[in-house]
Amino acid sequence: MYVKRYLSPLIIYYYSWRMVLFSLFTGSMAIFLYSYLGWSWVGIPWLPVSLVGTATAFFVGFKNNQSYDRSWEARKVWGSITNHSRSFAAALRAFAMDEDPLEMNANIDVKIMIYRHIAWLYALKRAMAQRTSWEHKDIASKRQRNILHGLQTPCEVEIEKYLSGDEHAEIENKTNLATQILDKQSQHLARLRHAGNVDAYQHVALQTIISNLYDEQGKSERIKNTPFPRQYATTSNLFIFVFMTLLPFGLLLQFVELGERYMFLLIPFNMIVSWVFMFMEYVGDISENPFEGLLNNIPIATIVRNIEIDLIDMLGEDQIPEKLQPYFGALF
Repeated sequence: MYVKRYLSPLIIYYYSWRMVLFSLFTGSMAIFLYSYLGWSWVGIPWLPVSLVGTATAFFVGFKNNQSYDRSWEARKVWGSITNHSRSFAAALRAFAMDEDPLEMNANIDVKIMIYRHIAWLYALKRAMAQRTSWEHKDIASKRQRNILHGLQTPCEVEIEKYLSGDEHAEIENKTNLATQILDKQSQHLARLRHAGNVDAYQHVALQTIISNLYDEQGKSERIKNTPFPRQYATTSNLFIFVFMTLLPFGLLLQFVELGERYMFLLIPFNMIVSWVFMFMEYVGDISENPFEGLLNNIPIATIVRNIEIDLIDMLGEDQIPEKLQPYFGALF
């Protein structure tokens, strides 16, 4: 998630240079065919080009709205995970922790369950980081994933850190590790109920929070494992390509009316219009997969670390992890 007020010009350049080169090529080609080869028929009327541009603008706008909805829903899901995590730890400490220093079993159980919850966060984070066939595979995507891996401790290490050895060995090969960890929480909670450490009401309240965590996990997995409809993504790219190809030929007659010496102005104006449309397309394209780990995606690592800090702090421990800091203006 980019956190500076304005995008860096370097980022805009990186996303723009291909489209600028393409528009320069099409603009130069239009002038070459019209002026140097004498193909006057390549100058097409502006009306059909404007109709294609209008349709493309509506379509790209629809795609951007849907991409933003996916990103915002993902952020709300992880905001709910943050709230439920704090509520779970606070309720667990209030219900099950014994203030009598001679009664340490309940206190140990609370620590185990809070540690297990942090392991669940890292397991879910790892699941969201898995690559899918529809996510980006370009150089920029690979570079940002490499940066991400270099800045953070692998999730496997964090999970092993917060789970007991036997428990980790029991569930590490399960298909959905996050689901199994929440199941362990429910089983542990049932043992606390049978031992009398929590009463029936407290048991129901804590189990309700676990159920809410299951809900949020399912929502997160749904967004991750459901691609943005490919017919919209593909058609949007196709419309942009058609419009950018036709645009300089539609502008030809407009600049011919100004005079031959003004023909060269077609190139910068073609570039500006093409850049606006293509950049709108890129904004939607890089936002449609909010768990991809790119520059504008949901900063899951930062959210998980913030929850981890809160929960460790609740336990009163001294070894509190440090907050993740922005890397070149972005939180991951």
